[in-house]
Amino acid sequence: MQLYSKTSPTATLIEHAELSQGLTKQPPRDFLYGRGRYFDADGFQLNPLEQEYYTANNIEINECLGVMAAQYDWLKTNDSNFIIDHSFVVTRCCYAGHAKQQLKDWAVDNPWLRKMLLLKPKWGLDFALEYYDNYNYVEVLHIERDYSSYQEAQEQKEIIESRLIALDWSEVAQNLLRHQDKWLYLEGMARNDWKASYLGFGKAEHTLKAF
Repeated sequence: MQLYSKTSPTATLIEHAELSQGLTKQPPRDFLYGRGRYFDADGFQLNPLEQEYYTANNIEINECLGVMAAQYDWLKTNDSNFIIDHSFVVTRCCYAGHAKQQLKDWAVDNPWLRKMLLLKPKWGLDFALEYYDNYNYVEVLHIERDYSSYQEAQEQKEIIESRLIALDWSEVAQNLLRHQDKWLYLEGMARNDWKASYLGFGKAEHTLKAF
């Protein structure tokens, strides 16, 4: 089994990860204090207020695994014995211009908005592949990569994508099953790290804080 890329020119990493267009009016305080208060300090999840800004700046956001973000399909497979749990490229934007000034003004009475002002742009890759047959069901590989530079993210995307596409995943799955005594009893990230290292990807995750 081999993978193929579904990334289109409009569904990729966002190079200029800044939101400068402000909202037409300030949301009500109960929105800012309630649904707008949650802030993902580690990943790419956008709270409702952030989603409003992305929409105002004409950046498409999508849902995956219950998370709303500027994330777009990456790799696909048409092999019935493999399931891609998720596979996407994703961007988290910072705030500039009118949007930034707006948040500064609103943060006077809503100090939690300061976190949005501290955001640093980051770009990510996320890929999780599973295999099953009549007797087995196994997560084959799950890797996540965050980058603070668009250029590095784009370069690494091309490198990782080429490696993922080149692998014979049917052979990989069978090899993992033959060696499951080495990883089956590992817990949490230790298991993911073992599989990622076995396939030459090093650590399974490299993530960055949002600010």
